[in-house]
Amino acid sequence: MKMNQKKLAAIIGVCALLLILGYWLFPKEKDASSEYIFDNSYKISLEDVKRSRQSLPVQPLTASDMSKDQAANAPAPAEDASKNAGLDLKAMFKDGLINSYTTLKYFKHIEHLFRKSATPGEHLDSVKNYLFSQFPESEAKTLFETYKQYLQCEIDLAEEMKNLTSAKTTDEAIDILKQIQEFRRERLGVELADKLFGADVKAKEYAFRRTDIVGDESLYGDTKAEMLQKLNADMWGEDAEKVESHPNEYNRYREKMLIYQKDLNELGSDALRQEKIKEYRKEFFTPEQVQRLDEADRQIAAEKQNETVYREKEKQILESTGLTEETKKQKLEILQNETFGSESDAFRRRETMRLELEKMQTGHQKP
Repeated sequence: MKMNQKKLAAIIGVCALLLILGYWLFPKEKDASSEYIFDNSYKISLEDVKRSRQSLPVQPLTASDMSKDQAANAPAPAEDASKNAGLDLKAMFKDGLINSYTTLKYFKHIEHLFRKSATPGEHLDSVKNYLFSQFPESEAKTLFETYKQYLQCEIDLAEEMKNLTSAKTTDEAIDILKQIQEFRRERLGVELADKLFGADVKAKEYAFRRTDIVGDESLYGDTKAEMLQKLNADMWGEDAEKVESHPNEYNRYREKMLIYQKDLNELGSDALRQEKIKEYRKEFFTPEQVQRLDEADRQIAAEKQNETVYREKEKQILESTGLTEETKKQKLEILQNETFGSESDAFRRRETMRLELEKMQTGHQKP
């Protein structure tokens, strides 16, 4: 298989491409996403997913720390010195060479190290030399053979991605993810495919399904909460409760606002809505944080009202037939200074950009 350097770099970066594509690939089969790709019967825990998202443990490595063989087989100096830093291999592979959270990241790491190889053969030779300089012979052989399988699978998958179709629903997105994993299972075997990619695929599947529930504007909050509880149990089993214990309180608060959006929209008055929002905030924030959020809301509301008043007066000036354009301009500047004070210059800059954008949009409209 002959391939130039540019094409090799594109192919070995296929994992990153899949992450970007997200919702794209094969045609959809009806109701294909009704079954989970990875439900709670698969031994992929929440901790596995968290560990798969962490950076590889790095130990800065100097030439004096390396053996002669390591120095001879180390990758050429790169623009970013951290790319050549030593990794804590013992910590990375303490649970086995082929595991659910570091092996795939390590393969991507060495893909990157030797991304400038002119041909696949040269790339594999460089990887082999490097692995045998870092591991005992038996371990290096295992990793290298697995890496070859992995790389060929991703090359074949890239070939399958030539004719892309766009998924328009969550069901289609999950079906794409399912077919990608089935493709890998066919090429690598179920055990290896699930070990290498299971944590990543399960995290994406869960994100797709959760986002679909949270963003459904036709459902009330309590219904969504029940559906999320079932989703957590179905996919995470014993870890179901831990899934909701996200450390970022603000993200949890924003998600709750989305979950109960329909309920909030149907409250009788803005006062009732603000009262309910404050109730939600108290679930996640300290009294001091709630106070700051309330103050921010009041400031935003005041600024919005301030601009509304300005627009009304601006309209009167612009529509005045007894004023010249120059006089209108002067009166508007005085009005801006009175309305926005120290922020008047910033307002004028925003206005200039807004008017320029409107001109551009008007200019591109068809007659």
